[in-house]
Amino acid sequence: MIHKREQLDHYLKSTNGKANMTTTVYGFRDLKTKGNRCEYNTAIIPHFVMDFDVDQAVRHHNLSAEEAGDKCCKEVKTLSQYLSRKHYQHAIWFTGGGFHVWAKLDKTYVLPPKDLNDLLFSGRIIINKWVKQFNLITLDPVVSFRPDRHIRIPNTYNAKRGIWGIPVTRDDLELGWAHVNETAQNPSPGMHLYEGRGMPVEIVERDSQNLFAGQYDPSSKTFTMEDIEIAATNINNIPMLPCLAQAACEKGSNPPHKPRSYLMMYLMDYFRNFARPGHTSPIPRTDVVAKTHSFIKNLEWADYQPSETNKYLQHGADRYYQTPTCPTIYNEGLCVGKCPYYDGKGSGA
Repeated sequence: MIHKREQLDHYLKSTNGKANMTTTVYGFRDLKTKGNRCEYNTAIIPHFVMDFDVDQAVRHHNLSAEEAGDKCCKEVKTLSQYLSRKHYQHAIWFTGGGFHVWAKLDKTYVLPPKDLNDLLFSGRIIINKWVKQFNLITLDPVVSFRPDRHIRIPNTYNAKRGIWGIPVTRDDLELGWAHVNETAQNPSPGMHLYEGRGMPVEIVERDSQNLFAGQYDPSSKTFTMEDIEIAATNINNIPMLPCLAQAACEKGSNPPHKPRSYLMMYLMDYFRNFARPGHTSPIPRTDVVAKTHSFIKNLEWADYQPSETNKYLQHGADRYYQTPTCPTIYNEGLCVGKCPYYDGKGSGA
């Protein structure tokens, strides 16, 4: 846990070049009781970061690594040009497996939890528009406007790939993936700042009774249905809530505690065929635990431990937890849009 700049400087000096170094995207006003985790609903929001991931295109669009790398360069360049046309201040870093695009906001947002969740949701809808507008297949939506996510610290060594994270320009991106990788064989300090103003975010307040009520109305500043509707997908042949897919189902990730818990609740509910109450399900608890564990194992979380996972799943199975409600998901800042599973409840439900 870093409290002062001096601590960060010491961490960088002692660790850079020896191990992977990541940080939360945001700082926080409060910590949890034990002091080892942040209270995510106390995030301080002066900027946002977009994560472009080459592996995203390889996994989901059947591109070769070289094709995905060049595609990633082109997409980052396209978005950077757009941000410059809008006169939004931003910078770009190569991470070893893709790029981070940092963008400044028009002010530092320090908000109470309800308003913060509305801001985060509004920001994610902006990102969703850009994904559709520019066909950004390498953009990983997990990081943008999420206080619980980590990013690689700029200008640090990527121990996994044996390459340096470095600042890049649009000229570097034009020269392509091979050029960027060659340049990143050696460290490069600083940043290449594209000057401009901070990007404004129109915070749309959600209806306390219905998160997605109403059609587009400029006077009330609500989103269009096209803006907020999001499709559901299957993961390992299981229909998955989009919020949980983004929060906890990225292969090889290290999701926070609550998204993991919510994923466990949903999977166990699914494998019990959503029986109400849960104990009336004819599916044996041992089968529910085994199937849930198999799904989680396949996600290859960075800190996955079979014994710890099984102990936690047994605890959940004993209590017959149910799928978290949409208000719970929204109030945790995890909602990504109106999906087919929206339960019709508002943030104040």
